[in-house]
Amino acid sequence: VRYVVTQKPDKTVAIIATLDTKGPEAAFVKTQIEAAGCATLVLDTGILGSKDPSALAPDISAEEIAREGGEEREALAARSSDKGIRDRGIRAMSKGSARILSRLYEEGRFRSVLGLGGAQGTEICTTAMRALPLGVPKVMVSTVASGRTPFGIYTGTRDITIMHSVVDILGLNSLTRRILANAAGAVVGMAEAAFVEQESPQPKVGITIYGTTTPGGLAAKALLEARGYEVIAFHPNGTGGLAMEELATEGFLHGLLDFTTHEVTDELFGGIHAGNPERLVASGRARVPRLFVPGSADFMTFAELEKVPEIYRGHAYVPHNPHITLVRANADQMAHLASAVAERLNKARGPVAVAIPTRGFSFYNREGLIFFDAKANQTYTETLSTKLRSNIPLYEFDTHINDPAFAAEIVPLFDALMKNVKIERVDQ
Repeated sequence: VRYVVTQKPDKTVAIIATLDTKGPEAAFVKTQIEAAGCATLVLDTGILGSKDPSALAPDISAEEIAREGGEEREALAARSSDKGIRDRGIRAMSKGSARILSRLYEEGRFRSVLGLGGAQGTEICTTAMRALPLGVPKVMVSTVASGRTPFGIYTGTRDITIMHSVVDILGLNSLTRRILANAAGAVVGMAEAAFVEQESPQPKVGITIYGTTTPGGLAAKALLEARGYEVIAFHPNGTGGLAMEELATEGFLHGLLDFTTHEVTDELFGGIHAGNPERLVASGRARVPRLFVPGSADFMTFAELEKVPEIYRGHAYVPHNPHITLVRANADQMAHLASAVAERLNKARGPVAVAIPTRGFSFYNREGLIFFDAKANQTYTETLSTKLRSNIPLYEFDTHINDPAFAAEIVPLFDALMKNVKIERVDQ
């Protein structure tokens, strides 16, 4: 496993905007940023091209970005009214921007990035931002940051700061100037405050913790820290687990105590905190050690009670809060889940072990509480045991997942998985 020590790039802010429609606004934020003492680097993602000879000249042209995305800007502009061309153009500019912005960052050309856009501009800008590492300051001023748009499609697993423009970014006026000046101030402040982590050989461990596994997860976290690990917690809400997988494949995380694997349940049965097929697979492919625990695997998460699908209406349920309803998975669903988990864990190229708390997998799955179903729990364990490949050990402990005793049992198992991990410093 390697970790990277990055050098501070110059105090420059990259600005991404469609200069054919947002040219004056981009010029305004450029002026504001430079007045605050930062340099700028402007990327033009406009497809139509600017007709104004006095318009802001970009550092990276729309032609270069389109070509990097596999298209010619002038050809796209000439056919802009054709069906499907608009989408094709957005995809090309998104792909090209991501490649170029990533390359510029690796070259140390900028420290932070600011994007301006409506729906299409937000798609392009945030695609480019998601190509940058965590910790690089990213600010997106967007007209679609509020309302019914699910903004997770834009942020993904990256730390993008979203600023709602409130009014359309279409001309400079007393409102847009104030909002854009604030955005410029925010990104300049982030550039000024850029923090360089002083790395150490302390191994970094990812742990997944949900509200229904918090007591056990915190107990395990404390024990890991006592053993010298730096522990980074992820909320498995459909994005958290995938972010953990990405950071593990990138070499930032050296091991995973995957304490709460609920995202696979929601993926299979339509819950709102669903991961994707890379969950449990990506980091295993990268040989990252994983101790798997079926934390909160016993239920699906839905929105308000009235939005729970009809097929689950007969299941035990708990209103977790006014907007979250937990619904217990039955024995057949637990068997299906276990088969899917085994299939994914079997693909791992690194060390894997499984730890099962036989007295319950989540807060409400305890004897005497509404989700306790000994048969369903046992069905899950037996199916998993049968379908895991022979060199993946499965350990059963006569405890509940949130009992301190369970954490005390599994941390030594995790330690054993990590014993051959070596951490190598790589300077950039």
